[in-house]
Amino acid sequence: ASVSQNAEPTPEEQDKSLDKPKQKKNRCFMCRKKVGLTGFECRCGNVYCGMHRYSDVHSCSYNYKADAAEKIRKENPVVVGEKIQKI
Repeated sequence: ASVSQNAEPTPEEQDKSLDKPKQKKNRCFMCRKKVGLTGFECRCGNVYCGMHRYSDVHSCSYNYKADAAEKIRKENPVVVGEKIQKI
């Protein structure tokens, strides 16, 4: 009976086996060229070389317009003046 219990990994061991160390991103996501320290990380989460660093060149999926609108909305709250009472 003790052999069957040892064959099954505990939940803690299962979590550790699922967490693989992340591989360093040292290649351009478009052309797979090694970039080393000169790689440009985009807001979409990928690393690109000097040729593909601009969002229009690598067909970036990040929505810059919505992000800018949200930033403006947060930094500039709506100001509502108090109503004037008539005398």
